[in-house]
Amino acid sequence: MTRRFPIFIAMLLLAVATTARAEDAAKVGKLPHVEFDARTHQVRVECEMLDCSAPLEFFCCVKGSNDYEAMIRSEVKPSNLHLALLAVGLKPGQPLKYSEAAQKWLPPQGPPVQITMEYQKDGKTVDDPGWRWMRDVHTKKPAPPFTWVFAGSRVLPDGKYAADITGYLVSIVNFDLTVLDVPQLASSSNETLEWERNPDVTPKAGTKVMMILEPVGNNAPMPAAANTPALADGQPVPTNPPPAPQIKSNTPTDADAQVAAAQANIDKLKQQWEQQLGPHRGELRQAAETHYKVIADLRAQQQKLIDAADKVQRTIDELEKDYQDLTTPRPESK
Repeated sequence: MTRRFPIFIAMLLLAVATTARAEDAAKVGKLPHVEFDARTHQVRVECEMLDCSAPLEFFCCVKGSNDYEAMIRSEVKPSNLHLALLAVGLKPGQPLKYSEAAQKWLPPQGPPVQITMEYQKDGKTVDDPGWRWMRDVHTKKPAPPFTWVFAGSRVLPDGKYAADITGYLVSIVNFDLTVLDVPQLASSSNETLEWERNPDVTPKAGTKVMMILEPVGNNAPMPAAANTPALADGQPVPTNPPPAPQIKSNTPTDADAQVAAAQANIDKLKQQWEQQLGPHRGELRQAAETHYKVIADLRAQQQKLIDAADKVQRTIDELEKDYQDLTTPRPESK
């Protein structure tokens, strides 16, 4: 399926790109529950600690979606998180997909992103790498250092951003509708889940935490010039999804008019979406979750059958060889 943004996102990004070229300015903005700063290439997401004791499938999910199998949850809209990552210079790769030509699953791809968790403890700010909050389900040893990739979820045929329906933000096992995924193949089958919350280092449930996303290494965009202008402090951008940062400007420009027109289209399209799909939000999320979990489980069963068939073939080969050895005449001893 060709990945494309809905027309209202394309219009909005075009307007933002035009303004950026004219101003050549660093962008600083705030969307509901997420802030981004293109000067420091940092995205900050407001989250809440969960008390999940089951093996984890998600590091972070949207509140009310997969709380029972996630480390933290947030009220941020996935498409807003996607837009914030774009604003700091990251380009999405592609989610997990099955290659018919190669007859195998291809892992998620995209620019690597490191996650840092920030919270207050005893009046002091604590910063932990995200991976440190997990441990092995069986050995209870801490997880090794690793990064995620900005896969970017998918745009569905009807133009909807898939993660807005599923609530998948940051996964630990592969889901092709998540915004950020792990860069290797990791099945969501229950028997293969390997990470759980590490209660020895995580704050208690309900603690407000900040999930900080930053590009890694060569994927970090070049820093903006120190004297470039930014948004006025504390000024949020419009909250209708997916919004755009407002660049400081003293006089109206054609770009301002384009942004205003794009905003009007966003409002109209959002109203249409709410009227037609809003009442079915729960059913759509449940259907999507069921579909992808069933497919993942079927793939796991398929792999088991392949492994079993391979074992049978090796046994046949061994018996054939033994039979040939037994029936082959041996030279008479002198």
